[in-house]
Amino acid sequence: MREPYAPVLRIVCVALAALVCAQLVRIAKAKNPLADLKLSAASFTNTPAVALAKTNEPTQKPTNSLPRASRSSSAAPSDLPPAVQTRVEKIVQSEILGQVVRPLPMALLGIAGKDAFLRGPDGQTGLVREGEDLGAIKLLRIGTNRVLIEHEGQKKELTLFSGFGSESLIEERRPK
Repeated sequence: MREPYAPVLRIVCVALAALVCAQLVRIAKAKNPLADLKLSAASFTNTPAVALAKTNEPTQKPTNSLPRASRSSSAAPSDLPPAVQTRVEKIVQSEILGQVVRPLPMALLGIAGKDAFLRGPDGQTGLVREGEDLGAIKLLRIGTNRVLIEHEGQKKELTLFSGFGSESLIEERRPK
């Protein structure tokens, strides 16, 4: 039995196929509108082209504290008057235009038997066993819910939570 709307669907399909073919021909014949466009890296920044050679080098050592008003947040020196520069710094500190990226602090992310998942002071994360290093930190001991690490010559504890197993791993010196 023949459907009454089959001829209408066939006409619609042929029309859509013709439309798709016409669009493909139009795209194939069209000239690339960006073919004559020439861009350089210097056109995207306010810094001179000479300074672009060192863009991957950090401008300052990352810290975990908020930026101070005396520290300039831009890589290039500004020619702004001090009053305007103070206002700019205040806007940067408020983070109203965007968050200032800071490295996350050291943390114990998890414990799995003889291994601990750590995040170092530089943001590097990894699975570490007792006695192994992760960047600038060395894992000394693993406890129930905490680990003992050595960072910059000091022993520190990183904890998952407080409560059961919350005995300190740092050896307390008791007078004899």
